[in-house]
Amino acid sequence: MVLISDNLNRDPGQKNTNALILFSNRFGPYQPNNIIFPQHLGRKFRPEWYTSFPWIEYSPSSNSAYCFYCRVFPSKTSDPTFISVGFKQWSKASFKSFPQHEKSFGHKKASAKLAGYKNAKKSGSIISKVNTHHHQIVADNRAYLNCILDSLLFCARQGIAIRGHREDEDSSNKGNFLELLTLRAKDNDIIQRYFIEKEKTFRYVSGDYTNTFLEYLANIVIENIIDNVITAGIFSIIVDETQDLSRHEQVAIIIRYATKDLSPAEVFLGFYKTENTNGEILSMLIKSTLVSHGLKIENLRGQCYDGAASMRGSYKGVQARIKEENHLAMYIHCNAHILNLCLIDLAKQVFYVRNVFGTLNTLHNFIGASSKRHAIFEKMYSVLNITTCEGPKTLKSLSDTRWSCRLDALKAVLFNFQTVVSISENDAVYGSDANALLKSINTFEFFFCIYFLKKILLLTNILSKYLQSSSIIYSNVQSMAKEKIQELCNMRCEESFNNTWNEVDILRKQYNVSSPILPRKQKIPAKLGGGLKEVENTTINKHYKINIYFAVLDNIINDMSERMYKTVHNQSNVQSKINFIASENYKAGFPTLTSLIQLFITIPTNSASCERSFSCLRRLKTYLRTTMGQSRLNSLGILQIERERSSLIDKDLVIEKFSAAAE
Repeated sequence: MVLISDNLNRDPGQKNTNALILFSNRFGPYQPNNIIFPQHLGRKFRPEWYTSFPWIEYSPSSNSAYCFYCRVFPSKTSDPTFISVGFKQWSKASFKSFPQHEKSFGHKKASAKLAGYKNAKKSGSIISKVNTHHHQIVADNRAYLNCILDSLLFCARQGIAIRGHREDEDSSNKGNFLELLTLRAKDNDIIQRYFIEKEKTFRYVSGDYTNTFLEYLANIVIENIIDNVITAGIFSIIVDETQDLSRHEQVAIIIRYATKDLSPAEVFLGFYKTENTNGEILSMLIKSTLVSHGLKIENLRGQCYDGAASMRGSYKGVQARIKEENHLAMYIHCNAHILNLCLIDLAKQVFYVRNVFGTLNTLHNFIGASSKRHAIFEKMYSVLNITTCEGPKTLKSLSDTRWSCRLDALKAVLFNFQTVVSISENDAVYGSDANALLKSINTFEFFFCIYFLKKILLLTNILSKYLQSSSIIYSNVQSMAKEKIQELCNMRCEESFNNTWNEVDILRKQYNVSSPILPRKQKIPAKLGGGLKEVENTTINKHYKINIYFAVLDNIINDMSERMYKTVHNQSNVQSKINFIASENYKAGFPTLTSLIQLFITIPTNSASCERSFSCLRRLKTYLRTTMGQSRLNSLGILQIERERSSLIDKDLVIEKFSAAAE
């Protein structure tokens, strides 16, 4: 039964009735049956017409018939009788007027629109279909760009070359980036469609696009770093420079700051090319870099460099020029470099040590300079039945910049001593050199020195590796240096010397090394007074103890004490305060103490992070990649060195930046 309210709302004779709204709400023609149809001129409306003409609707208020289709979608060609006036000539309805209206252009047009509207409700309109298709295209494009960024980021984080020598379709090797995309296309439909089948005109794999993407990726990492540094408030800088394979001077800049949990963090800011490495140019480079990243020079609290004059100079060095603008920027000489200088001085001041390292260097160059001698060296392993799994099977070179090379060289000679002394050289040209080396090596003095120096360098190498950590603070440096100095002091005794002497004597007999002898007594020239430099009754044991063993220990202990251990800090006390403030979250309760601890943590102790970045530089700018641009080099360096941050990059943000730049 139709409700009265429904009759009024749906009655087509009412002026406030909107057929389109009714149709949108899933109402059809108003076709009441349970009412009395009044007569007009002896005729009345017949309910059977609802079946014959389904578009017809009846108005009880005006006793008229209307066309629901034409009322929903009226047009200029529609008959107003069936839209607003109402049809009442019942005598002509079924055989003339209704069929004529049904065949009219206006009714057919309204019927078509109504049918289309119904289909649109079921499957969506053309506009919605176009919009859906557009959204799908956008989603596919973004998915493809995500694949591009993933592949590019993989190559960057792994430090492998991206571009190939030839990247045309005929090339059998298009480079790591394109070959990786080709591999991924086998199980990735988007890459298959866009990259392999070239469904779109764009592929975004050219050099310009990869440079743009790398720059965006690196900028996101830098923005994250700068946000953390600004949040910390104060920071320090660590700077060092080196020359790449293109003969360009590259300056690495590291920022050190204290995190929210009071832990030290050292982050890589980038490589910067400079044409000059004097104090003025480098200081201007550092200051301009800080300003460009929104870091204020007045918040700088520490600056750590190596011992180069352009860096540490008291008047024109980088540290002095920066202190002119901020006197709170304390200069720290890298402690790892200091320890290395102590070892270099040891080799210079004790001539027995100097001779040993000189012999080691000559031996390495002699064997390595000839493939024939190197082949003989390797052949001796099988002849002597030496197992190479227990130690190094090649000799190591010496370098003032590689901090553990001396220990490696000593270990290599000790382990390969039997092989080295077994090599004979019958060549007419180099035979004399081989015999001279053999006489220098196959002596008790040489064997004692390399064995004793290995024991010392084992201790200092532990300290050296510890000093290269980016997480240590100044109190840890002092404590560790004090501990190693004490261990060296403990070695300076009769018992320790006798133990070393006995150990060397056992190995000497095992390798058939000559017995120890006193060196030839040196005389003072007569014009300087004459006489002997040493006491005549000096024994062999006493000579080695005083002139080699104690002399070496005294030299290294004094150097380390003067250069590395000048102040006294209670490490456990400092560390306990840091742990207390950080673990119990008492920073708000002790703001002054927290600020002091943050400052203490911010001060750097070494420039090893710069040295590690140079290792990355050598992996990136290889012999085949010397033409790489500075921007690309910097971006790749950031993405590889800051691997943890680069793995968290929001690639959708990169796509948004790329899209905004394109617009």
